Amino acid sequence: MAIVTAWVKDIFIIILSITFMEILIPESAMAKYVKFIFSIIILATILSPISYFCNK
Repeated sequence: MAIVTAWVKDIFIIILSITFMEILIPESAMAKYVKFIFSIIILATILSPISYFCNK
């Protein structure tokens, strides 16, 4: 259960920090690429338990 709690906490912290960083990024041509990278980071965080359970 501690693993699930840590996983949810990680997702919450990452989404909160990425949302804050998106607010600070000015709208430019580069902003859509940065948002894409942020999406990949969130996806990797959500899928991280799969790699944890596959290694056991």
